[in-house]
Amino acid sequence: MTAAVAIIVVIVAVIGVGVYVAFTSVPKTISPSTTTSSSTTTSSTISATSATSTTSQQPVVLNGAGATFPYPLISRWAYNYTKIAPWVTINYASVGSGAGISEITAKLVDFGASDAPMSDTQYAAASGIMHIPETIGSVVPAYNLPGISTGLKFNGSVLAGIFLGNITMWNDSAIVQLNPGVNLPAHSIFVVHRSDGSGTTFVFTDYLSQSSAKWNSTVGKGTSVNWPVGLGAKGNEGVGGVVLGNQYSLGYLELAYTIVQHVTYGALRNAAGNYVLANGTTSAAAVAAAASTKLPAGNQSWSHVSVVDTIFQNTTATNAYPITSFTYILVYQEQTDQTKGKALAYFLWWIINSAQQDGVSLGYVPLPASVVALDDATIRSMTYDGQPLYTG
Repeated sequence: MTAAVAIIVVIVAVIGVGVYVAFTSVPKTISPSTTTSSSTTTSSTISATSATSTTSQQPVVLNGAGATFPYPLISRWAYNYTKIAPWVTINYASVGSGAGISEITAKLVDFGASDAPMSDTQYAAASGIMHIPETIGSVVPAYNLPGISTGLKFNGSVLAGIFLGNITMWNDSAIVQLNPGVNLPAHSIFVVHRSDGSGTTFVFTDYLSQSSAKWNSTVGKGTSVNWPVGLGAKGNEGVGGVVLGNQYSLGYLELAYTIVQHVTYGALRNAAGNYVLANGTTSAAAVAAAASTKLPAGNQSWSHVSVVDTIFQNTTATNAYPITSFTYILVYQEQTDQTKGKALAYFLWWIINSAQQDGVSLGYVPLPASVVALDDATIRSMTYDGQPLYTG
């Protein structure tokens, strides 16, 4: 494809429960100006050696499905990768972490994506599966309050009270006390939550479970929970759309969606007692505070890995945002198709080693060097017929 081509076709095919988009154009939810930002230049001008060193350049289609949490970034990666490996098409269905785990377990896709690590039961059901942390993101309380911009203060007990249905008004004393000087309306809170199996929900309810004994005992954490109150919407995109379309609403979103959908969001009180907004700096501080925890190898269970749990009581992490999480690519160690497996291994190597900066403008945090090294070892362990697929 030459630069003279002005019209690029977006191929959309409905497959099962998701919509697969062939990212040979500007992807859904990302505007052209966002997609072709400076991070695009960084990715497209790197050495193409790792992408072009596959033994064959025959057309390859890789299908993935799962979390909406990293969808804006996966979209950008897929779009940028076609510039250095135009024979590879990356299709990704943003259907939620629960569906992504189900589809990769059933081997219906080449890779899955989940913000929640697989449970021990899920891991056992998918023999040979591996976790590859792909980036770091944050979950934020997102709201639509006329005249009130980003930065309204929340803490874990207040959010748990709202999502339990115990705090129902925006001018409840518990919210007012956190926000002196803010003219909070005497209006009921319209609660919005996810309706699908969601890693974003897992991360958010993990935080609520840490924050509230009542939440922990009555609702708990999971990719799907029995919500006491609120309206369900599918995907981060759906929750963001409902919040945008309804004044006095409150939901939870991955930070990137507040950027691409222009949604206001709140600051959270961390263990040090500081109210911090989610951004690259505060999310990186959370990961740094959790760095002392040894991560498992890619081919081991990650069920007990949680940045939220690790930093929840860390009073020394003064600038850490408390709802921060890895999000994962899920792949099988032994691939059944050599051509597709090799293309997948090289694509994964590229996103981990050359394209981490692509997510910065969307609020994602590049992986620290220790996690990159762990991912590299995992990717190098991918095989076909026992032979390594990545040989760069």
